Amino acid sequence: MTSVNCNKENGIGIVKFTNPPKGFLTSDMVTEAIPIMEDLANDDNIKVVIFTGGLPDVFIRHFSVEEIIVMSEGIRERRKKGLPEPRHARTPLRLFWENVDNFNKPTIAAINGFCGGGGCELALACDIRIAQEGDYTIGQMEILVGILPGAGGTTRLARLVGVGKALEWALRGRTFYPSEAKEEGLIHHVVEGDVLQSAINIANELKDKPTMALQAIKQVIKSGWGKSTADGVDEEGDLFTNLLASDDQAIEMMKEYVKNDHKFDKF
Repeated sequence: MTSVNCNKENGIGIVKFTNPPKGFLTSDMVTEAIPIMEDLANDDNIKVVIFTGGLPDVFIRHFSVEEIIVMSEGIRERRKKGLPEPRHARTPLRLFWENVDNFNKPTIAAINGFCGGGGCELALACDIRIAQEGDYTIGQMEILVGILPGAGGTTRLARLVGVGKALEWALRGRTFYPSEAKEEGLIHHVVEGDVLQSAINIANELKDKPTMALQAIKQVIKSGWGKSTADGVDEEGDLFTNLLASDDQAIEMMKEYVKNDHKFDKF
């Protein structure tokens, strides 16, 4: 039985994708996830969201190829009838990943196993990616079944690792073991043991930071793509000024830093 469930623990939302036995993502699961994300976005008690797999050794294997085949049959039938063609590029899956990418709180992908296709697209949409050490792979392997990433994989991959690497990986369907993925810049950290607990540790660090500053950092970095440096710096300056004018927590933290002789912990 497929499921997307969410647990709220100490200011952290933990979203798990489960579809035994192999862990494919389906459109029904995407439909389940949409109201979960809306609830997390509107819950002021939730400061960070973690995504992980509900099966041992599987994050999300990839999106259901069976469903993509059915989609292709529908597209071909519409073309035969001369019907207006819907913009299939704007699928619920693509819109969901955009929701994750633009989410108003920090997001972490806790990759606990196989992470390909749509699963890799989810990880790319997250702010932080950590993976559990293991004998599994991560990547955009769609070309191996004759298609291309269809929900943001090409664009987000190129922005993360550069056009050259993204082209080679997507054209060849290259995937990487966790340690290789870290070396290539696809993920941030590889951990031994429970990756979810490692993600919770990072989330606990983030949730104590000022919400307005976290949101501003996400906004200015992510919206900077496609802008000139000058426009990006202008937006950054506007957000910086607004934060100083309206966020009491930021002022308190700066005063505490000065009071403590300009010392803080290194992360």
